[in-house]
Amino acid sequence: MTLRRLAISFFAAIICCLPAMTRLAHAIEMETALQGAVSILPSGDRDLEVNLGLGLFQRPEFLGAEDYKTSLLPLIDIEYRGRLFASTQRGLGLFLFDTGNFRAGPRITFDEGRDSSDYDLTRNLADIDPSAEVGLYFESYLGWLRVKGDIRKGVGGGHQGALARLDMATAIRAGARDTLFLGVNVTAADQSYMEAYFGVPTARATPQVPAFSAKAGPRDANVYASFVHSFQGGMYLSIDGGAGRLLGDAETSPIAGTLDQVLTQFYLGTVIGYRF
Repeated sequence: MTLRRLAISFFAAIICCLPAMTRLAHAIEMETALQGAVSILPSGDRDLEVNLGLGLFQRPEFLGAEDYKTSLLPLIDIEYRGRLFASTQRGLGLFLFDTGNFRAGPRITFDEGRDSSDYDLTRNLADIDPSAEVGLYFESYLGWLRVKGDIRKGVGGGHQGALARLDMATAIRAGARDTLFLGVNVTAADQSYMEAYFGVPTARATPQVPAFSAKAGPRDANVYASFVHSFQGGMYLSIDGGAGRLLGDAETSPIAGTLDQVLTQFYLGTVIGYRF
């Protein structure tokens, strides 16, 4: 495949990813929720690594919601020469620094915002517009430990806040074709983000949802497990599950409520896909 064809394929993938990524953000971020599908490292023997799949995912309607929803989700993850990537899971990014076991660079992700009229607890609050998030992302592989993290800032409309996340996981070989990933991550946010998603202005307060000022701090922590079975010929099946706990002012916000089943939230998903 020529360099020109590779470039065309990569940028076509970006165009395909954009509509999907704008719909897959925020609740429990897709990078956490269905990450088994992108946890197996690319083979490295091709300039263009492509991972296509279809997933089924159950998650809370939003962080702090009592109700859950089930979605059918596309997976598109394309990486060019180990540096450029376009992904419904990871966003759009470029690794400018790569030592083999550590790589880092800029990344763009998307936040879908919130249509407040869709939910009873937020019905009287302002909508949050969708927005791009720009930031820095890194991955590090230290023997049995994988560490990932990012810092990102909302730009344009939307929450206009900043977030930071740290994720640590380990892989356990359960057979020639089976791998189990166990991990944990935590996310913190600044006051702009927390006010947008968990604050309640006095002018919009109601008896059921009183005024609340959300301050910067931890937002949530998640534990997760992903099981990946690789078939012959590039096909694979991943099963993902986990639990997340709201923290800080996200936990005490009247938007999230006080029921323990609301403060601790669960997700479950599966992906059938093909790598080539």
